[in-house]
Amino acid sequence: MTHKVLRPELRHWRLWLALGIVMLVVIATVCLLPSQNLPDLPTSDKFKHVVAFGALAFWFGTIVVRRDVPWVALGALAFGGFIEIAQWAMDVGRSAEWLDFFADGIGVVLGCLLALSPLYNWVRGFAVRRGWTSP
Repeated sequence: MTHKVLRPELRHWRLWLALGIVMLVVIATVCLLPSQNLPDLPTSDKFKHVVAFGALAFWFGTIVVRRDVPWVALGALAFGGFIEIAQWAMDVGRSAEWLDFFADGIGVVLGCLLALSPLYNWVRGFAVRRGWTSP
């Protein structure tokens, strides 16, 4: 079966999509847990947002057909906005910040730009090496 949004050469498209959903759940969980329940990593909060949302946008940007990468960007930005609103509404010791959302946006732009680069084909190469698709 081919999928109209996900890359048609990815025979195991459900696996690729499931791994992306796991990434969404992990990011949401880390962003919504009280900060005292998380390990203290020696880097800035904004850098963590850039990396997390960059990875998210890159992942989804490389499993969808190229024409839909802008939709990936929009969806990832909406997800970042949802997380900031949820942090504000939940009142669990996390604070909603515009700068976090801005960092999410920087990550999304960088991830989508990487997805539109020759790195777009990493997932296809991975699948071909494992015999999951035709070369």
